[in-house]
Amino acid sequence: MGYRVKEVLFGVDTTAVGRTHAVTGSMTIEGTQVTDAEFTVDVASITSDESRRDARFSGQIMSADQFPTASFVLTAPIELGVGSADGAAVTAAATGDLTLRGVTNPVSFDVTAKQDNGLIGVQGSIPVVFADYQIANPSFGGIQTEDTGLVEFVLVFAPA
Repeated sequence: MGYRVKEVLFGVDTTAVGRTHAVTGSMTIEGTQVTDAEFTVDVASITSDESRRDARFSGQIMSADQFPTASFVLTAPIELGVGSADGAAVTAAATGDLTLRGVTNPVSFDVTAKQDNGLIGVQGSIPVVFADYQIANPSFGGIQTEDTGLVEFVLVFAPA
């Protein structure tokens, strides 16, 4: 789980990427539908390739001391359209509530799921407009960013 934001770093186009494995949650599948899903991420555990970016991300940008978690809760079933055959990838629409920095907004995005050896992998990305979550544009000094980014995820589920 993590983020991706385009940057211009002292005139050079680059992409800032942060990741964490500190994700908890669950998903319920009934027939060909995901009927329930919720996930929580430890914001302070998200790291990139640059410690100064990480300090700014967990500090000024996400205020992890005040808002230690980010979360997603599914608000409508995801119709997978097929049974769970090993190795078959399925892409479907997901709708839910995303909470970042204490602000919750409805989101819709595509997910791709695949079952393999009893595990289910789910991946996707959620476009985020910073202002929608009361996150100031993280630009400062010689680092300029867009007003948007992505929450990206790759989740692996094992049967309970």
